Amino acid sequence: MEALVESIRVAETRLPKWVYEKLLRAYEENDGVAKAQLAAILKNIEIAAKESKPMCQDTGLLVFDVKVGERFPLSIEDIKRAIIEASRRATGEVPIRPNSMDPLSGYNPGDNTGKGVPIIHIDLVPGDYLEVKVRPKGGGSEYPTRLCMIPPSKGIAGVHECLLRTVYEAAGKPCPPGIVSVAFGGTVEEAFKLAKSNLYREGRHEEDRVRELEEKWLDEINQLGIGPMGLGGKTTALDLKVDYLYRHPASFPVAVTFNCWAAREAALKMDPNGNWKIISENVRPEDLKKIELGGADGIELKLPVSEEDVRKLKAGDVVYLTGTIVTARDEAHKKILEEGAPIDLRGLAIYHCGPVVKKEGDEWKVIAAGPTTSARMNDLQAQVLEKTGAKLVIGKGGMKDELLEDFKRLGAAYLAFTGGAALLAAKAIKRVKEVYWLDELGIPEAMWVFEVERFGPLVVAMDSHGNSLYKTVLEKAKSKMEEMLR
Repeated sequence: MEALVESIRVAETRLPKWVYEKLLRAYEENDGVAKAQLAAILKNIEIAAKESKPMCQDTGLLVFDVKVGERFPLSIEDIKRAIIEASRRATGEVPIRPNSMDPLSGYNPGDNTGKGVPIIHIDLVPGDYLEVKVRPKGGGSEYPTRLCMIPPSKGIAGVHECLLRTVYEAAGKPCPPGIVSVAFGGTVEEAFKLAKSNLYREGRHEEDRVRELEEKWLDEINQLGIGPMGLGGKTTALDLKVDYLYRHPASFPVAVTFNCWAAREAALKMDPNGNWKIISENVRPEDLKKIELGGADGIELKLPVSEEDVRKLKAGDVVYLTGTIVTARDEAHKKILEEGAPIDLRGLAIYHCGPVVKKEGDEWKVIAAGPTTSARMNDLQAQVLEKTGAKLVIGKGGMKDELLEDFKRLGAAYLAFTGGAALLAAKAIKRVKEVYWLDELGIPEAMWVFEVERFGPLVVAMDSHGNSLYKTVLEKAKSKMEEMLR
């Protein structure tokens, strides 16, 4: 049990070394806004490793890939029970955010268990050992996953097109730069299983013909210029994994999946006597290069903010907020529209965030509080702003272009915070003032009211004048993509 809890802790707090090294390389190759986003990511990784805290507030659905030796003394059912109990314990001890929800009722049991959760894959192998790989999978990088059923006559050109269009449409949603994986052939479920497993494969494919595709297509993805968090730059993907299965003559499934920059994994091995050790190479504080975040210059805004002050903001400005911000994700947006906001939101900022929190006595302590994927709130955001009088939206990945007209009309703006930089965000949160709808919605979806001081840096990504950094980046990316597909 201790071994499993520790493996979850390592996975959540210490990034695999090979991913960290690719992030360092990207930091050195980029400049401007892209370099600033990567600096925030690397600083966040440093804090996570040094303070043993989850590097992202979305601590994911817990996925366990298990190999059990035929002569290992515990049964498969015993191992499953131990994993489920370890997931419960880790929720409170690491801590990690309770992320399991009943899709029919919205009920969250609060312990990362439920029907099909945690996700456990078990293979029986020769030997007397147990090997467990823990792979927490966040929701933001799941959101843009895509299946293409291409005409077989399109062949590898169809795979190429599906891959590029999926990355283009994903834009900043999966917290780039991360790992992209494409697998084709087989059946739909087998293509997805292969694509998912390859997200954690270090290095290139063993076949020369596939390795060449990985290198060529990775270069093309990065030429799109989508960049870190979709705000532009030289690195959209840290790596690309390509793989295939033999297919049926009449079908050609193509599965494209993503891991965000927080491509988390830890592995443990246990002998038949119960002796165990972590066998994965995860970063330690002494491995990390010291990264400076740069100057703290920016526009200081006190909340509540006036419409006049919001209209002074221009796309590309850097902003720091002091005052009250409230979290609201999918369910809280629905509740606001159905019942009204529980507090006066006029002039305040709505933060797309589901934090990791821990109760100490009568007070809540914020452990991690990075942004969630804002596109999920696309269809509700304008109504919520109009109903509440809130003037700022904070999130990551951007929102649909149609909202620019609503921002112009309402005198509102969208501010981007570095996706996954949850510990940097938490350091600016001075206290939890209140929480609403906790019992009904659970920790991730409840409305948390935070008192913040110099919360940022935030980039004005969509202003009240019709300008969007995301739109500019994607217009260039689309032109480049169409050129590659000719």
